[in-house]
Amino acid sequence: MCDLSIIIATKNEKHYIANTLTHLQHAIKEAKKDDITTELIVVDSSTENTADIARQFTPKVHHLATQGLPKARNYGAAKATGQILVFMDADTLLQRNTLKDLFNIFKNKKAVSTISFVMPIGQAKLTVSAKIFYVLDCAFIRACAFLPFLIGFYNRGDIMAIRRDTFEKIRGFNETLCMMEITELLINASKLGKIKVLSSPVFESSRRLKQWGVLKSYRIWWKNYIYFYAFKRLHASSYESIR
Repeated sequence: MCDLSIIIATKNEKHYIANTLTHLQHAIKEAKKDDITTELIVVDSSTENTADIARQFTPKVHHLATQGLPKARNYGAAKATGQILVFMDADTLLQRNTLKDLFNIFKNKKAVSTISFVMPIGQAKLTVSAKIFYVLDCAFIRACAFLPFLIGFYNRGDIMAIRRDTFEKIRGFNETLCMMEITELLINASKLGKIKVLSSPVFESSRRLKQWGVLKSYRIWWKNYIYFYAFKRLHASSYESIR
């Protein structure tokens, strides 16, 4: 049994995973100073050497042949021993205090889950439209702390955490969804308690935004939001992997 189980689902992440886990290692060491115990679980579905790289940081690397982020995250949760489950993307960089700040949020017994706003790595390389996207995105996520209904439009997987008992009560991630599984999870969790927002950001590679561009990203996300709420299903049958 530990305080935090950090779960990362990976698929062909050899260009990102070492940097992600190095930053995570620093955050784990910082958390340890406050006697916060952790474990790191990687659930890998790669066709290259992501798992070999991950094993340099943790022995808890599991192979999962079945594809899909919700399935991989649920699989990792089933292997976890932590009281709080922390789900991260493979290209997310934490700050040294991220895990410590996250754990402290859960000292509030009403908090059942926490999310974070996100900043890009290497902001100078972004287009003007992409920079505006992050300004609006950060404002939106900060507003989620004060306007709970906005959680219904949150779909970031960079980092989110949830109490194990809450996760089990709502039966984890919906494995039939190819996207918006975090949105649905948070909506269900919000019925049991408060969703909190970390006060400092984590950082991402912006790879999807760089490849799709702002307009395509918004178009795909909003089209699926409309279908999700109007027809109880997604417009998309798959979600393109960007590597």
